[in-house]
Amino acid sequence: MKVEIPISWAEVVDSTNSWALRSIDSVDKMSVYAAKFQTAGRGQRGNKWHSATGENLTFSIGLRFGNEFAGHLKAIEQFVITEIAALAVADFLSAKGAGVCIKWPNDIYVRDRKICGMLIENSLRGDEVATSIIGIGINLRQREFPPELINPTSLILATGKEIDPEAALGDFLPCFLSRMEMSLTAAGRIKLRNDYLDILYRKNKVFTYRDNVAGVEFQGIIKGISDIGELLVEMPDKSIKSFSFKEIGYII
Repeated sequence: MKVEIPISWAEVVDSTNSWALRSIDSVDKMSVYAAKFQTAGRGQRGNKWHSATGENLTFSIGLRFGNEFAGHLKAIEQFVITEIAALAVADFLSAKGAGVCIKWPNDIYVRDRKICGMLIENSLRGDEVATSIIGIGINLRQREFPPELINPTSLILATGKEIDPEAALGDFLPCFLSRMEMSLTAAGRIKLRNDYLDILYRKNKVFTYRDNVAGVEFQGIIKGISDIGELLVEMPDKSIKSFSFKEIGYII
């Protein structure tokens, strides 16, 4: 897929997702907003994203749907965006020598340590996705992390390889465009789903989880995801239960 991608870099911003949101009306098809440091970087569940200045790749992608680049995407199909983004990061990191997996829905892990987090914010127009802001933080050169982060890692810690954030973004974008192109066809969507399931963290193994709705821990087996991206888990009684975002916690 050949397309001109506007890329904006900033020394410091509040958060790249907020920057992208302020700029989304000017996005034609896709734009990228990257920063060396975020003063208020945001993660999932309202968490703050921690990143040392200039050591990691922190950026957001602004996407506009309903065109030949991104196509039309039904609201019920929006988990495809998660698959595109997670697999693109996995492709990028795998090419750098990191053995990665996807912790549902979109964290990227090296073994049991988190190397990348995402915050995806979609807006709808009727029953279709109008725009998507995909915030991504990939730990590249950071060796020390705040003590409140339980299990972080980085590319240099995982592989010994060091890469500059701007060079990393240049290497990442072809991975993202390739996965975007897959999403435009039915066969491509099937491959996205299969590739996602192939590297799904803890799939088909017994581990302890927390049911955040019931407030109890249990032994379960991740079996896959539903058509709309819910996590499917085999419960102790062998039934299959679907979990939406925030309804299940991983005990790591």
